[in-house]
Amino acid sequence: MSLLSLIPRSCEEIAAMPARTVLVLQHIEVEKPGLILDALDGSGLDIDIRNLIDGRDASASELPPVSDLAGLVVMGGPMNADDLAGHPALKRERELLADALRSGTPTLGVCLGAQLLARAHGLTVRTGAELGHPREIGWSPLYGVDRDDPVVGPLADAPAVLHWHGDRIVPAPGTRVLARTDTTQCQAFRAGPAAWGLQFHLEVTPGLLDDWLAETSFATEARDALGPDAMARLQADARAAAPALRPLAERSLTHLRNLFVERANL
Repeated sequence: MSLLSLIPRSCEEIAAMPARTVLVLQHIEVEKPGLILDALDGSGLDIDIRNLIDGRDASASELPPVSDLAGLVVMGGPMNADDLAGHPALKRERELLADALRSGTPTLGVCLGAQLLARAHGLTVRTGAELGHPREIGWSPLYGVDRDDPVVGPLADAPAVLHWHGDRIVPAPGTRVLARTDTTQCQAFRAGPAAWGLQFHLEVTPGLLDDWLAETSFATEARDALGPDAMARLQADARAAAPALRPLAERSLTHLRNLFVERANL
């Protein structure tokens, strides 16, 4: 060990060190980062996972500034992105996402996280009832995929991805929409050079889906949308899609990982 390594760094040197933390925000315990976390394994990044809604983690007021982050990932949840009174933490998350957009911090929003990113980007989120669409639950392919996009492009060849949402992002003129389905005109969008919103659940593996369906609220929602055999259908479709989907998802998430690593100067 060099003697230099034992000399304490000055405040200026510490402040100049690149941030190495990827902050992952969850809203309910079961909606975990799944494949996203797998993609970051071995990267040298520090992963800070916090649950701001139904967990006992630090409050939203204690979230770090984006200047302390190599990246930001915001996961899904059943709440509405505009229910700031019912879930005050969502307001702080939207502020953090807006800061990330302004600073160019690499960011991924999934489902509710995508809707919060959309609101931070100035887009509207509306309920399915307002738009005349039922809940979109199940495995189906994406259409109109922008193959040139490094995150969403690889999924043009995916046999199916998991959809589980009622609310929809409403794109504005000029929004870079990256994918759609028949009932959701914005399944993915890009906000600036380094932020993506995915309405679908790229992170879900067959095992993680099993955990979802073990929750009464998820199982009930699935049966209401798909009928009495919903759980068996969802599980069978997950296992059928996984062999082709996983390597495509890994390609997508590798680009995000590379952005995090580059910002951390690793």
